[in-house]
Amino acid sequence: MRYFDEYCELHLDHHTAPFNWVFRSDEKICIHFGVSLSKNPKIGQIAYQIHDQKGYSDSGRITAHSERILENGFKLFSVTLPPIGNGGDYKYRLGYIDDFGNEYTSRESRCILVCDEAPQSMTEIPATFLGFVDGKPLYGPLPKGETTPSPKSWQSRVFYSIIIDRFARSSQVNLAGLGRVKYDPASPYTSHGGTIRGVTEKIDYLKSLGVKVIILSPVYVNAPDGYHGYHPIHLLMVDPRLGTLNCVKELVKKAHDVDIYVILDVVNNHITDSINWEQYGGPPGGEFKYIQGDPEAVLPYPIEARNTCLFHGPEYTDMINQRLFGFLEDWRTETSYVRELLIQHLKYWIAETDVDGLRYDSARHIGLDFWQPCVEEIDRYAKFLGKNKFLQIAEHAGSNHAEVLEYNDAKFTNMIDYPTYYAVKRSFDNPHWLGGLADYFCGFLEPSEIYSGGWQNNLMFLDNQDTTRIFHQFLSRLGNAEEARIRLHFGLACLILGPQVPYMYQGTEQEYSGALGFHQKQETGETIGHDCYVREDMFENPGCVWIFGPINRQSFVSYSQDNPTFKIIHQLANIRFHHPLFYEGVRTLLFSRNNGLWCVLIHGDEGEKWLFVAMNLSGNSISEEDVKIPDWYGEFSGVNLLLATAGGGLHFTNGGMRILLPPFTFVLGELLRD
Repeated sequence: MRYFDEYCELHLDHHTAPFNWVFRSDEKICIHFGVSLSKNPKIGQIAYQIHDQKGYSDSGRITAHSERILENGFKLFSVTLPPIGNGGDYKYRLGYIDDFGNEYTSRESRCILVCDEAPQSMTEIPATFLGFVDGKPLYGPLPKGETTPSPKSWQSRVFYSIIIDRFARSSQVNLAGLGRVKYDPASPYTSHGGTIRGVTEKIDYLKSLGVKVIILSPVYVNAPDGYHGYHPIHLLMVDPRLGTLNCVKELVKKAHDVDIYVILDVVNNHITDSINWEQYGGPPGGEFKYIQGDPEAVLPYPIEARNTCLFHGPEYTDMINQRLFGFLEDWRTETSYVRELLIQHLKYWIAETDVDGLRYDSARHIGLDFWQPCVEEIDRYAKFLGKNKFLQIAEHAGSNHAEVLEYNDAKFTNMIDYPTYYAVKRSFDNPHWLGGLADYFCGFLEPSEIYSGGWQNNLMFLDNQDTTRIFHQFLSRLGNAEEARIRLHFGLACLILGPQVPYMYQGTEQEYSGALGFHQKQETGETIGHDCYVREDMFENPGCVWIFGPINRQSFVSYSQDNPTFKIIHQLANIRFHHPLFYEGVRTLLFSRNNGLWCVLIHGDEGEKWLFVAMNLSGNSISEEDVKIPDWYGEFSGVNLLLATAGGGLHFTNGGMRILLPPFTFVLGELLRD
């Protein structure tokens, strides 16, 4: 029994709401509550709002059945809510009519979800014996449909990161307000209504951009503050505000149909803030906030997770075992029970959705004692499914390679390369700003230590959902959009044609220019750092005023394909996809001159068409006619211009090269032989 205001709530019955907050469509949703006799309750009521996946919504009141009077002075009522379909939800508040005909409703609201697809327990996921893989027995769920094999090459493809809530709203149905996450399109740190089906409807846009791999933000049901997907409370269910499990399957299928592969972001480190630990007023060992009466809290799913002993308390302060950001509940991943639970949940998502890889959030906050068996087991499971190059991408935000390489023994297929990103970013303080980009393109930033998956397989980026955007870096320094764009295009050429796997972030192609910023809490006045300002909507949402004003607003019509940056990304992605030399060839710096001219040869076997790159890192135009490729590389008869980011060009002349380069230009040509 929980008491608040004039109400009491019977909340510890496993078969009634709100103890159970996820029901199947054929289950009765029962609510038991009481009203203090001092309020003279005559009739009990439930005030409700209902939404479903088909766009239906309704609101009203349901009269409750009177049951009995408790000795502690409360009159009890019960209600069974009308059934709704898969993917729908109820938001309800308790209420009553008193003896004088006055109507009252509680201030606190509860949310009930309906889902026929999601297991509520790990025991509902079949652990079938699948055979022996790599000499060891393998258990897990069998896929319900066909599985898609991995591509021949990942390195030829441009990766593109998507925050579902901010990428695209569906034209078919509005899911805004479904689920527990707060919806307010005017606020930069709440849900704005993007959906999985919205992403599906934009597959042709992504194809036109040249994207060949998309990385989806987590699809789990999230806590009220988890618009981004990283505060999960149900590890086996798609958040209804995003869609359903079938929506994920449809997205993956449509993406595969146009040769786009899908990576799913998953969270093994933590769940949302759920426990009152002893230091914060809970009993010894802690207690779930729901049990203690927090109106916004729920017990986590699967039901195997409903034990505070499975999580580290605030007494742990080291990098691995601490509560992330001081409030997210940290799994005891060192235990075999938690390890098995989390690995099984990963197999579930792979089997159900046919995704082609996983992105592991917050990898450095989990120990190798978890990652080593996890990566090995998921690799074996993926091989059984025919996905022999299944990606397991670790997000380790270490500032230097030594930190990241501490996780080499996990044998991730790829790391997100923060150390190389930081090296490039530091170069922006240089007067010309582009030296770090040129160094990266030439391969000079490759560390001397060896990554288990290979440095070239790491994902390199210029901005992402946790960093200030690259266009902001240039625009804030120059104050001129055209000058900033020239440098942006130079950077994109170095990234997409660079030695590592190119990894882009949604909105870069539309020249979004958000930056990490600060948010002042209205209730306390406290100022805190916030990354919401680099998570702008791809769709039109004029109601949201970003903290940076016009500098943080999109410059073009939503999803414009006429944007010059969209066009050059398309061109660069196409060039990389059709020229294996960018990831298989050797990069040789022919020379770098004091006037800012760098010339690079990308070469391979004799029968291939080699590539010649000229870069102008200076603010002055360059015109030279005496650039020659050393004789020992062979003889060439001409050059086919493939790309010039800001004008200029290459012209072959009697064994030499005439180069015309405006300031900060990147030019690429294909060398021809007789």
